[in-house]
Amino acid sequence: MCCFTPVYRGQQVVPIHVSQTRIFARMAAPSVQALAYELKVDTAEPVAMILPLPTSPAAGEGALLFVDLLDYPFLFSDLELCFQPPAPAAGPAFGAPQAGGMEPTLVMHRVGAFHASFAPSRKDLDRLDPRFRMPAGVWDAVGGYDDYGFAVFQLAAGDQRVHPMGFTFRTREPDSLFFPTVHVHDGTFHAEAEFDHVLYAQGAARDGRDTAAVFDARTFVAVDDAGGLVDGTLPLSRRTIRGKRPNRDTRLRVA
Repeated sequence: MCCFTPVYRGQQVVPIHVSQTRIFARMAAPSVQALAYELKVDTAEPVAMILPLPTSPAAGEGALLFVDLLDYPFLFSDLELCFQPPAPAAGPAFGAPQAGGMEPTLVMHRVGAFHASFAPSRKDLDRLDPRFRMPAGVWDAVGGYDDYGFAVFQLAAGDQRVHPMGFTFRTREPDSLFFPTVHVHDGTFHAEAEFDHVLYAQGAARDGRDTAAVFDARTFVAVDDAGGLVDGTLPLSRRTIRGKRPNRDTRLRVA
């Protein structure tokens, strides 16, 4: 799912409810991965959603480029249509949208309905607004993120389906597609977590857990509106992950 900064009411942590997470990934160019992310979230206060990414710290803040998908809220619905059996008398399908001494703070980007930042290393997370920082020790408890970068999206309070968030990043793992699925929802890392994910991939090697699309992406996806994230001609696969699982990220081998 993802990592959220905790919400407090007095000394108590207020639960953040997250569901219906959908992630798309493909290798857009050598060592450049494209990723889109959508979820449903219910939070009592504004929060930051933090996605760890296997970037290289040496690449700095230029390792990630955000893609505005505000005008394509149906990206994942259109991707899902590619897996449906053909209807006997279906009409043409359209995927077009319907609707001093201190380090400087991280650059904030306006990306659709969000403010977003990229922290090229763990220490750069300290440059976030203090309201949107994880508690001390969380990343140590998760483990393995010492040399990762972090995409950060500030989300408003309320019960909402968040429009797709998109970006490309320079990956140091060019032989695999990376899906940020580790969970931290209450300021504490748990070894197991409840998953409610659908992962979509282009160019990934499939196994028995994956379903191949019936249609090419361009049949239903408005590729031009997807900001270069989706290739209309590459094979598309889907993997569903639900229930209690080990709390970790997911990688699919590039075919």
